[in-house]
Amino acid sequence: MPGFIKICGIRDAETAVAAAAAGASHLGFVFFPKSPRFIDAAAAEDIVTEVKRAAFDQGFDAPGFVGLFVDAGERALAEAAPFLTHFQFHGRESPERCAAMGRQFGLGVIKAVPVGAAEDAAGAAAFADAADMILFDARPPRSADRPGGHGAAFDWALLRAYEGETPFALAGGLAPDTVAAAVAAVKGLAGFEGVDVSSGVESAPGVKDARLIAAFVAAAKAAF
Repeated sequence: MPGFIKICGIRDAETAVAAAAAGASHLGFVFFPKSPRFIDAAAAEDIVTEVKRAAFDQGFDAPGFVGLFVDAGERALAEAAPFLTHFQFHGRESPERCAAMGRQFGLGVIKAVPVGAAEDAAGAAAFADAADMILFDARPPRSADRPGGHGAAFDWALLRAYEGETPFALAGGLAPDTVAAAVAAVKGLAGFEGVDVSSGVESAPGVKDARLIAAFVAAAKAAF
């Protein structure tokens, strides 16, 4: 049964606690300097500590913590690995690289795959032994200086070309009022695990809105 709901681009403890308390299964930190949602490892670690403390005090389940990296070196991965549960590789990392970094640091691996055509979805099967989850996202515009977080959707029907065994989640242009339709489009596909949102729960680029997060989580759970 689907249950993966990730709120990505977290930058402050108050929002993180609100998202976790609302029922998000995972929180994402963007360790990519060109993103308006960039955060450094020290600040992210402080947020993780606050979320864990709040989970204990308030009685909700602590979420998983995901670090988003784009073709990062091992030093950057090592700085964040101690407080993460997953790496999310959002660049051109090969299956071999993804698998090696997951093993080296003992973390789960999520591989983002940009989709603009059916062959993009089909090609994700190459990560079958390298990732614990595939995250299908919209292919960014040619002029983009970052691989995600543009608020763009793609044709969800293209995912019918994916026949891999690795579980997958859906991202790209999702929001509280669109997530139900997105889930309905892919819920019948084998391996569907959930959804990932960033810009769709923001009041401005990089500024999360707790009310939108709560609405998104509720809508996703209802759709599941």
